[in-house]
Amino acid sequence: SILVRVAAWIVLLQSAGLVNRSLMGLGLIDQPLALLFNRTGVIIAMVHILLPFMILPLYSVMKSVPGTYLRAAVSLGSPPLAAFFRVYVPQTYPGIGAGALLVFILSIGYYVTPALLGGADDQMLSYYIAQYTNVNVNWGMACALGALLLAATLVLYAIYRRVVKSELSMG
Repeated sequence: SILVRVAAWIVLLQSAGLVNRSLMGLGLIDQPLALLFNRTGVIIAMVHILLPFMILPLYSVMKSVPGTYLRAAVSLGSPPLAAFFRVYVPQTYPGIGAGALLVFILSIGYYVTPALLGGADDQMLSYYIAQYTNVNVNWGMACALGALLLAATLVLYAIYRRVVKSELSMG
């Protein structure tokens, strides 16, 4: 559950938490870092929660790229690193795009993680939608913010479709 993960991050990131104690024990810092109730804590927790949603589409695309392409590029005189970036990475663009789109769609409506780990200035749009529906009871503003979320998602999806379509027509 996301709530359990966020609660675990609260324990880990607090001033006397495992992260600060470990960094102080290693001598990397002299005093505890402020990792809670700011953007840093929100980013750390959201990366932890959303990373699998980026890795899975990327992994499936990377797995389907034949290794013979890299070997052929190297046998034709390309250095291995250049072959990787010129042959392998471009073939993973659909996976990168799919993962980025999936993570964007999941994160754009995030509510629990920023509400519990973020400060007052580090809230996401979904927090304000909930605020306008439950506390301020301004349905018009909540609807406008929801439409903004939908529009941002549709624009990104249209960009993704155009990029993937051009990649498929080129390859």
